[in-house]
Amino acid sequence: MLHIRCGTDIVADLRTGGVPGEILVWQDPLCEGPTPALPPAAWYDTRADFIGRTWGLDPAAVRSGLEAADRALARSLDEDEVVLWFEHDMFDQAILARLLAWYAEAPSLPRRLSIVTANAHPAIPRFIGLGNLDAAQLMELFGRRAPIGPEALALGREIWAAWTSADPRALAALGRRGMPELPFLPAAIRRHLEELPWTTDGLGLTERLILRAIADGATGREVFARVMDAEPAPWMGDSMCYDAIRQLARDPALVSIEGAWSGELEELAVLGIRRTAAGDALLGGHDRLALGPIDRWVGGVHLSASAARWRWDPEQAKPVAA
Repeated sequence: MLHIRCGTDIVADLRTGGVPGEILVWQDPLCEGPTPALPPAAWYDTRADFIGRTWGLDPAAVRSGLEAADRALARSLDEDEVVLWFEHDMFDQAILARLLAWYAEAPSLPRRLSIVTANAHPAIPRFIGLGNLDAAQLMELFGRRAPIGPEALALGREIWAAWTSADPRALAALGRRGMPELPFLPAAIRRHLEELPWTTDGLGLTERLILRAIADGATGREVFARVMDAEPAPWMGDSMCYDAIRQLARDPALVSIEGAWSGELEELAVLGIRRTAAGDALLGGHDRLALGPIDRWVGGVHLSASAARWRWDPEQAKPVAA
């Protein structure tokens, strides 16, 4: 038996609880950075470059880790059972779609493929994820794991193809479908698409939440906590939030960072963050894209001066061509 989790948060509790088999941590943060449809070699290069630049890691080592995780997936085809452990938020659901697509295209399948998933727990007033649970609670969920059938695999493949597309409309259409096999993916898809620049102000939702969270000034740690409170299904880690703050501090700067800062993300936890006049103006209704071109990715959509721009229309709840 092999257990697959998109982080290390529950690994110790799974072992304490006594789950049989091995645990594979597959944690490429697919909800961030470029995820265009690419052949394997170019895919590994693209993801390793993004992860390395963002978190100050050696791209070669990152690439090696990504390849090793996929080799472990290939070995999993010989397992009696593979159990996927994924909660409802965008971080988890993006990886879930990718893994389901991988298994849908695999030459064979494990004898059994199953999933442990949840978006709430009666003992947790505000459920953030499986990491909120202790070993006994995780083992209870393990006993109620559900099989993953061919319909879910086919749907995962369709979602991942749309997630990696340069045109977000097919993904938006999937997000409007009912998915009893994968009940948490529609909301995760919509949250992902809300990272496109909005028609109202040119900001993605995370950017807007951060600017609002700064208020009259706050440390990075305070901003992160407020963003977590504002998210219906929190998905960011603190370093992901600090990277978003770092992006907002670049020209044209929407925030300023107080004190001596070397550029390391962890330092932002205790440094003061303030909105600039430009950041205030955007919350007042000005358009981010009027300040100058942007260069970032939302899945397979590249938002840049030279590429077609897409926006999120909150009234129609869908992406529209700019």
